[in-house]
Amino acid sequence: MKNLLEWSRFQQGLIKFNPIPLNLTSLIDRNISILNELANRKEITVLNNIPSFYSILADEEMFNIVIRNLLSNALKFSFRQGCIRFSAIESDNEMIQISVNDTGTGISPIILAKLFHIDEKVSKTGTEGEPSSGLGLILCKEFVEKHNGKIWVESIENSGSTFYFSIPKYSKN
Repeated sequence: MKNLLEWSRFQQGLIKFNPIPLNLTSLIDRNISILNELANRKEITVLNNIPSFYSILADEEMFNIVIRNLLSNALKFSFRQGCIRFSAIESDNEMIQISVNDTGTGISPIILAKLFHIDEKVSKTGTEGEPSSGLGLILCKEFVEKHNGKIWVESIENSGSTFYFSIPKYSKN
């Protein structure tokens, strides 16, 4: 429901876009701590492997929504005692590519083809019955593209998924 509200607000132009320099590692850590109780309940380890020196130029609210949606999905579709890893690399086009890797259920090729499309109904129950609307990924796509980035996923059914997205790198130059 919250994702639907955020998406609706974005579509109506009610969410202002205000990119500022942000420390990537700190943002990821803050979002992990917000969802830490859920991770602990499922005994899932969440690792932030992003170097502390990475800075991005992003709208903080939009970026946090992207991270929380991707982490929430990874937790939802990971099995008990699983592991989720955040990583990042610099790409050659002034972007940082962030990945969220999980050891969960993975995504079937049929569902993979429907992800990120508003006109496709995609919902799947989590490993412990958690509901899913599929709207979170639509919101992630909208917010990442607002930053001139891209979002995509690689997944193998029953072996986990890795969601990738790019966001502008902040350079003091």
